[in-house]
Amino acid sequence: MFRNKLSCFLFFYLLTSYTFSDAKKAIVIGATSGIGREVAKQITQDGYEVGIVGRRIELLETFQQEFPSTFIKQIDVTSENAQTQLAELIEEMGGLDLIVISISAYHATNNLTPHEANKLILNIDLLGFYAMAEVAIAFFEQQKSGHIVGISSIDGLRGNALCPVYSGAKAFLSTYLEGIRNKMIQNKIPIHVSDIYPGWVDVEHTKFSEMPGTYWVVPLQKAGKQIYNAIKKKKKRAYVSKRWRIIAWLLALTPDWIYNKIGGF
Repeated sequence: MFRNKLSCFLFFYLLTSYTFSDAKKAIVIGATSGIGREVAKQITQDGYEVGIVGRRIELLETFQQEFPSTFIKQIDVTSENAQTQLAELIEEMGGLDLIVISISAYHATNNLTPHEANKLILNIDLLGFYAMAEVAIAFFEQQKSGHIVGISSIDGLRGNALCPVYSGAKAFLSTYLEGIRNKMIQNKIPIHVSDIYPGWVDVEHTKFSEMPGTYWVVPLQKAGKQIYNAIKKKKKRAYVSKRWRIIAWLLALTPDWIYNKIGGF
């Protein structure tokens, strides 16, 4: 039902739009903190008109104070009207060229039961991601151009014994994006699809560099720059930092019995 309404809205919008600024337009979902916020800064500083989305309105407003031209929209990606709200933001901005979806519930589950935590992860990381991506993809298909970027995880490359639901949700994200990319290629629609695989990144709420057993931890600002460089190059896949590609290669090649004997990478 929503898909049909969205298609009608987008068709009408595309016939009547582009009377606004000629600057490229980008939306970052999950820009209240962490990777999403840092990537939003990189995009804004590169001259895009940027809209940022998140649940915590006060953090969106502090970003807008730093970058006054920013559009902000408080959206809970698990709510029934999340897709309508994103479509409204696209209309308010006068179009869309790039969307970055950087959402995760993993670090918000500390005080929840295992069942509650897994449900939240699935609702945000899987269903929430899909809901936002569906709106952007429908718009880009009508427009015949665009770039969608998903922030997945190294954990999505193989089932992680410590967080199977989280790794499963991120695996969906990557496989879904690959399917969308292949659809666009086979239908000769110039829509770019990028999948970003971060390893350990120090963010506001979690300092992996201070934890035992972690390695190749990337500072947040460095991660944001590497991700935006990959976006500008329209890479299909990118690892943050780049040497995590080695781990991805090992994960793909290591037999199950060795992987389980050593407890993963």
